[in-house]
Amino acid sequence: MVALDLIYSLNVKQNMFGQNIENIFFYEAIGDAGSAEDLRTAWNTAISVQMRNLQSAQLNWTEIDTTNLGDLADFEKFPFAVGGLAGDGDTLPAFNAVGYTLNPLTRAVRPGSKRIAGILEAVQLNGVLTEPTYVGHVEAFRILLDDVVVGALTSYQPVIVKRVKTAVPDTTPEQFTYRLPRPPEDATLGLVKSATSNLTITSQVSRRP
Repeated sequence: MVALDLIYSLNVKQNMFGQNIENIFFYEAIGDAGSAEDLRTAWNTAISVQMRNLQSAQLNWTEIDTTNLGDLADFEKFPFAVGGLAGDGDTLPAFNAVGYTLNPLTRAVRPGSKRIAGILEAVQLNGVLTEPTYVGHVEAFRILLDDVVVGALTSYQPVIVKRVKTAVPDTTPEQFTYRLPRPPEDATLGLVKSATSNLTITSQVSRRP
């Protein structure tokens, strides 16, 4: 179990074809001197460009929202109006995505995933990513997903945060939801030991119209 005030969520907010898209990353501060602004600044430098290399110019980033899960005063909403860098051609729907799996170091949590939208039609054939430069960007981003992000105050390691199973009141049979831990709870984490990618285009059900 880890104290929540060492855990940050970093939510990349985007929009494409009028649909809002979010990708949420979790990091654990190595030490106790981190901050939401420090993590976001370092993450922008180390990772954002490579993520944008996967995305069409028709996809627009709008904000990076970084939050300390255990310290409600430690947060940053950073307006970030930039576009994808992959090119300005015809683009697949927002629910089509490059799929990554985050593999934890422990069985205490399940593997995580990332679904990156904004795929150009020209980089794929029959649902498989084939264009060599784009495939290289897929691999370059995969490598970054298990990298430590080095900030000015401290370093941040990528983690998977186990959700808390919570009963839904007045449901028969009883139903459950899963939420992030919140103060004064601790967190069960899985350090991301590796990431894997798949060149077959995946589908994000929550983004379907």
